[in-house]
Amino acid sequence: MTVSQKREGLLFLLVGPTAVGKNTLMKSVLADPVGRLRQLPTATTRPMRPDEQQGREHMFVNETEFRQLITRNALIEWQMVHDHLYGVPRATVEAAIVANQDLIADIDVLGATYLRSVYPDNVILIFIAPKSEADLLERMQKRATETEAEIAIRMERVKMEMSYAPLCDYLIVNDDAEAASQMLRGIVLAENSRRALLNLRVDSNLPRHRFAFGASAMPCFGGEVLSADKPPLFPTTLLAHGELPHEAALRALAETLNIASRLENFAEGVGKNAAFVPPLSVTSQEYDHYQQITFVYEYKLPERVAAPEGWSWLPRAQVGITANGCG
Repeated sequence: MTVSQKREGLLFLLVGPTAVGKNTLMKSVLADPVGRLRQLPTATTRPMRPDEQQGREHMFVNETEFRQLITRNALIEWQMVHDHLYGVPRATVEAAIVANQDLIADIDVLGATYLRSVYPDNVILIFIAPKSEADLLERMQKRATETEAEIAIRMERVKMEMSYAPLCDYLIVNDDAEAASQMLRGIVLAENSRRALLNLRVDSNLPRHRFAFGASAMPCFGGEVLSADKPPLFPTTLLAHGELPHEAALRALAETLNIASRLENFAEGVGKNAAFVPPLSVTSQEYDHYQQITFVYEYKLPERVAAPEGWSWLPRAQVGITANGCG
């Protein structure tokens, strides 16, 4: 019933406007032996800066080489940002996650949001915000590496970038470099501590969080319900990470009754790939170390399967849960 979900390597993504100080903050944390961080070198077509090194901050490639990476599906995501291509190498990220290696990178907000959708359990989004737009403009002008026209284009993008701040896990206002660096160090340490606790719970055969979410499938056919002789009465499982409740319920049903190939319809004809399927009921049960919330779904089987050992077909009235689709 338990779905083991150990938390592996983490990807700390610094997002925010250009010139807000993301790279300075990242270097301050990398210079300090905090956690197990190393920088994720992203692929880019922009020129290398004087203080950069090939393979450290970025994999510097030309546009032809970048397009080849796209063709080979070697990039998890890629974006055009300020006339240059940026992309995140798939092999580097996935190898680090499996090896419990923590990475940190400065990523465009759009790319970072997509990475969160691909690795929701491993990505930590940290938004670095300026004290004000005026302060940000002053920072850009001091860099003296861009024309006024280029700065104007970057400032137009700022409003879009700032709109992503509420979607991140943490917010750091970079109005004091030392204070901002200390805050970033604290975030890295806190996430390392949280990972250790979550993994300890998994090692102890407990759900990772105080609240566990499960799904249960009530199989029925012709006015009867297939029920186990002892609790849980129906096929039940905890949700795997990123799994929708009705998907978990269908998985539990298929695994318990070994009928995956014969499951075609459920919940009054709603397809199994639907984005939302309403449960028949929701139950809550307190255990010693957590509370489990279980979504109960009704599955009308395409045929009356043989009851496995320890299971029985019962009249729906005897089960105690109204089974609207079993009649």
